[in-house]
Formats: sequence, C-alpha cells, structure tokens
Amino acid sequence: MDTATLAAGAEHGEAAPGPRPRSRLLAVVPGTAAAAVTVGTLLAYGTPPATIGLFAAYVAFGLTLPGTLLWRALARLPSPPAVDLAAGTALGYALEILLYLVARAVGHPGLILLGPPAVIAVFLAHPRLRRHWRTATELRIPVRAAAAMAAVFCFLVVSSGLTFFGGHGLRWPENGNPYVDMPFHLGLVGELRNHLPPTTPHVLGEPLSYHWFVYADMAATSWATGIEAQTLLYRLAVLPMIAISVVLIPAVAFMITGTWRAGVLGLLITYFAGPLDPYPWTGTDFPGGPPNISLAWLSPTQTFGAALFAAFTLPVVALLGRRAPGKSIFVPVVVLLAALAGAKATYLPLLAAGLCLLAAVEWTRSRRLDRTLVALGLLTLVTLAFAQLVLFGGASQGLRVSPFSTAVRFVMRFVPGSGTGDLGFAPVVLSLVFLLGWAALWAGAFGRRAAPGSGPDRALTLFLGIGLGGVAAMTVLGHPGMSQMYFLAAARPYLSIAAAAGILAALAAVPRRSRVRVVCVCGAIGGAVALLVAAVRPESPPGLSALGGPALVTVFVLPVIVPCAVVGAALCLLWRLRWRRAAVLLLLAGLSAPSVAQSVVAGLTYKVPVQAMEIPAEGVAAARWLRDHSGADDVVATNAHCRFTVSGSCDNRHFWISGYTERRVLVEGWGYTARTLASVTDVDREPMGAVPFWDAELLAANDAVFTAPTARAVDLLARRYGVRWLMVDRRRPPTAPDLGEFARLRYVEGPFAVYSIVS
Repeated sequence: MDTATLAAGAEHGEAAPGPRPRSRLLAVVPGTAAAAVTVGTLLAYGTPPATIGLFAAYVAFGLTLPGTLLWRALARLPSPPAVDLAAGTALGYALEILLYLVARAVGHPGLILLGPPAVIAVFLAHPRLRRHWRTATELRIPVRAAAAMAAVFCFLVVSSGLTFFGGHGLRWPENGNPYVDMPFHLGLVGELRNHLPPTTPHVLGEPLSYHWFVYADMAATSWATGIEAQTLLYRLAVLPMIAISVVLIPAVAFMITGTWRAGVLGLLITYFAGPLDPYPWTGTDFPGGPPNISLAWLSPTQTFGAALFAAFTLPVVALLGRRAPGKSIFVPVVVLLAALAGAKATYLPLLAAGLCLLAAVEWTRSRRLDRTLVALGLLTLVTLAFAQLVLFGGASQGLRVSPFSTAVRFVMRFVPGSGTGDLGFAPVVLSLVFLLGWAALWAGAFGRRAAPGSGPDRALTLFLGIGLGGVAAMTVLGHPGMSQMYFLAAARPYLSIAAAAGILAALAAVPRRSRVRVVCVCGAIGGAVALLVAAVRPESPPGLSALGGPALVTVFVLPVIVPCAVVGAALCLLWRLRWRRAAVLLLLAGLSAPSVAQSVVAGLTYKVPVQAMEIPAEGVAAARWLRDHSGADDVVATNAHCRFTVSGSCDNRHFWISGYTERRVLVEGWGYTARTLASVTDVDREPMGAVPFWDAELLAANDAVFTAPTARAVDLLARRYGVRWLMVDRRRPPTAPDLGEFARLRYVEGPFAVYSIVS
C-alpha cells in the first residue's frame, strides 16, 4: 500500500506494528470464526466433509499460496496479511484461468496441477524470492475492523444457506427445481470442461458471446479435484470470491483514507444500505437497493468479476497515488485486467468511464495528463476492444440504448394493463426519483475533498466516475433480462467507499466530544423521516388510468417531497455551522436505516423464486449415464426444448440436459443466445423466453426423429450434424414408440430413454 497512507493509519491507531502475543491471538479469531461458520453451513446443507476439505486444499495451495507469492513479488505493496491473501487469491484465479486455457487447448486439462507447484518451487529455490513467504510489514487489520468484516462474511454465508442452498440441493428432489439460470451455468461449466474455444452447448455450433471465465475456473477446479460441477456451482466455487470482496473493499477504502473505519462503513453500505423506498407496494426492490445475497450464486459471473476488480483497484489506487513501488506493479494490473475481460463485461466500460472523468478533471486543473493515467486508459481501451471483438464476437447480448427502460419495467410490474398502454411521463418522473434516491444514498461521494490532485482525491474521482457510469447505464440502457442492473451493482462498492470517505471527512469538522451525539441525533431524524414517508405513501398501486395528472404527483412524487423538504429545512437551519455538511450527510444516511433492517430480514427469509418441478430424478440419472458412456465430442439430440410453465407456453430456457450430460446438444433450448436476444425488438415488453427458434428446418429435422422416426431421418442427424446419441423425454408427447428400430436402446429410467445411433 501507499507508504504515506499506511503511516497515516498507524498515527490514528488503525494499524500498529509489533502486535503483542495476546493481540496475535485475537487477530486470528475473526478468520477462524468465519471458517467455522462456513464449514458448519456447508455441512448443514449436505456438502460432504471430504469435498469441503478437498476444495479448501485446492484453493489454499492451487490459488492462494502461489497467487500471494506472486502478488508480493510483483505488486510490492506492504499490506496486512489478510489483504495479501485476498489479493493473491484473486491473482491466483486470473493465472489459473490463463493456464487452464492453455492446458485445455492442448488437450490435457490435468496440466493445471503443474502450475502451482512450479511457482512454489521457484519461490523456495530462489534466494531473493524467499523473503516473500513472509509479509513485508508488521501492520495488521485492527481486531474490531477484522471482526466486523468477519461478521459480514458470516452473515453472507448463512444467508446463502437460507436463501439459496435450501432450494438448490446436491441430490433430488432439492436439485430438481432450480432457478432458471442455474442449469445454464451448469451447461457452460461442462462446455469448458471439454472444449476450447467454447460454444453454446445447448445449440450446436452457436457462438458463445458471453463472459465465460468463471466457468473456466470451475472446470479447472473440477479437473484438479474431481468435484462434481454441480457441487462447485451450488455450494463451493463462489465462497472464496465473496471472501475476496469482503476483505478488499475495506482494504481499498483504507488505502485511500488511512482509516479502517471508512473501510468497514463502505462495506456495510455496499451490502446492507439502500435508498429510501417510497413504493413498497410494488412487490419489487427499489433499483440500487441492497444486493440480494442469493445473487452471488445466481450470477457467478458478477461475483467473480467483483472479486477480480476489487483486487485490480489495489495497484490502481497505488499508481494514482504516484507512490508505486516499481514498474513490476503493472504485471498484476495487466493480468487482472485480462481476466476481467472475460469475467464480467460490465467492469471494463465502468473503468473507462472512471478514467475519463479523472482525465477530464486533471486536464481542467493542470492542462496535462500524467503517463500513468494515460497508460491505464490505453490498457483499458485495448482490453475492452479485445473483449468485445474477440471474446464476445461483437455481439451486444441484447443490451441496447433504451432510455428510462429500468423505470418502464418498474412501472409495468405494478400498474395493471401497462404492458400495452401508454405510460406517459411516469417513466421519466420515476427515473428522476431513482436518481434522487441514489444521490441520497451515496451523497458522501459528491462532497468536498481535501488536497485536490492528491492520490486519495484521484482515487475517489475515479470511483465517482465508475459510479456515474453505472448510474448512466441504468438510466439509458435496456435489456430483455434487465441486465443493465449489473452496471450499478458493479459500481456499488466504489460509490460506497467514496460515500464513506466523504462522511468521515465531513465528520472531522465536528468537535470530537460531540461526534457521537451528532451521529445519533442526525441518524435518528433521518430514520424518523423514513417512517413518516411510510405513513403518508399510498397503500396500493395506481391503476393505468391514474398515471397522468395529479395522480402521477400523488403516487410517485409525494413520498419523495417529504424527505426532500426535511433535508432542505435542515440545511437552512444548520447553514451557519461549520459541520452542516456532516449533519446533512448523516441525515441522508439515516433515511437508509429502514433498508438496512429490511436487507437483514430479507437475507434470512428470502427464497429464490422457482416454478414447477423441472428436472426429475430419472432425468439426472439418464443424463449422467450418458456423460459417463459417451465421448467429450459426441453430440446429443433431444425432444426437450421448452421448460414447463404454469401457463403451458414454451419457455425456451431449457438447459439441464446439456448441463448434466456435459455434452453439446443439437437443439435443446435457445434462450440467452446472441441470436435470440438480438431478435427481441422491444426490450421492455417482449419476453425473451417466448422467442421461437430461428432455424425451423433444423428444428423440424431434429423433432422428426422423435415424432415420426425413419432410417432416413436418423441418418440425416448422424451424417449432417454428427449426432451420436438420442435422449428422449417421454413426458413430451408425441414420441414414437418404435424409435428402437432405428437406434440402439442403451438406457431407460422412468420417462427417459437414451439411444445410440449405430453408424
């Protein structure tokens, strides 16, 4: 870390060298407690103890140890051990992916096991590298800060069990009714286990225009440990990624402010605080509210990208402080940036937005740009171009310019009949309400900062630019699956760090003896205002006819006028005080108090929404039999294309056959493909799950084998498309009983049958 920053932290008692033996003992308690809670939760939800131990060993010796050694040698930031370990694990992930891509490309994925021992051996053998086995500083995270971080992590783990693990078991029936996206993720893990470059496994030959590096990590872990892909996806893989973010978000805040209080506050805002929600009758969360804990599992790409980006910001903040220890720090910057290119598509545009804002501010101040900022900008642009043109093939994945789309979807969710009606000015008004809510939540990020042009000021400006990029994306972009929400979710930790820094900086103007009193009083007033809003807001949603005129003001604007008026009055009353800025920021923070309580309750009670039982036990057994008795390059054809829905319509997001067979399917489901998403013309009103398959001839040839089989039809699939196996779901009539005349029956279980095509 920046040496001056660390010194500032030591001066304020935030981190001190040479801890006493008792302090050393206390220092390990938070980490030990977090590990115990994690193991206990995994055991409670059916994870085999041997599997837990095997995964922990792989992470420790395959990712954390080699990654930490390389991090210390290259970054040379004198960090507390926990920060080194977290950043090193993130670097280990990045290197694991790059090594796995090489190993998979040459056809020997087991070579992934050679990388970590090679790194460890070099650091043992080379005299100048042995010093990196120990941390370069005696500084430690204060026990209270470490305890708070461990408590947040424990809550996230327990909440994962209560909200996600319970509905996504490792055996039937708990794994028979997953969230719609989970079989999709499982299929991509299987694809990366067996093929490179990857394609869409549920439609043969369809390009995979998606961020897929997290699936490469799970594939590498599965090859190295033998752990089932389902176990990694449903229980294990995400946990280290969550831990990295929980450790590094406070560490980045400490680098900037010199105090761990800012780090803990930023962490709490990130995971628990949300804007005042004036519309509780919508049945949905206010955009930008506290993240749904289960989202860490439902979107492993987001979780993986968040962990890598948190590690990436450490050397970037050091570089912006103009106190980087050497040019070797650019190595982890480049490696992590390369990993981010395929980890999550949202982070690179946000980084570019932050660098643009910082460049604009610096040019305005001094009419010059330093070489470090230019280098970071060029690296970002090159990586962004590579990701978009090479990894994603130029596809937008359904994301397009659609102003106020987030507000349109919000209105449509609770206004009857609005799917076809004219919403008038409601989306515009609602978008302004969103902006007010986000500005109040992260108000500290917009406050005055000392020492313009200093390292901390530059870092906070970068984070503000990242946040504004996320807000802009939420406001002007649209996606059939609301994926524009991920931009703000990605920017959230950095807006929270900036907000925490701004609040603590403003508190410095309050006399020390009065700070606790000011915090309590202003926070209590903010909470009372939030309760007042709850009392005056409408109890039921408006009808479609009420979206114009006075009703629009009454329903959408009135609940916002009250807090705005209170904040304005407080500003007028406190105008002559030196610490009026702190009072207003604390008042705004108090408005989030109800959201904190609600997020804690939701984290303990929320259940991932699912529909009817989708995957029978016999289906999983048949799919795994096929996996175990077929070659990695074999192609499967099936008659199952649609998920069962309550309405009986076809939902094209059927993925579990490719997921459990780990084989490419001629046509299973076609949801989430670039072609399907590109064909959606109205991202707000047209459901992407209802889009028909684009190749009617191929689908007809596929289905003819199951509905009216002939030797010619079966031979066509075998010769033209390379189909080797047929998997029949007899729950989907009509299926011909005489398929065995043209293919060899190999396996039967319940309504499922597996045939091989004899060539």
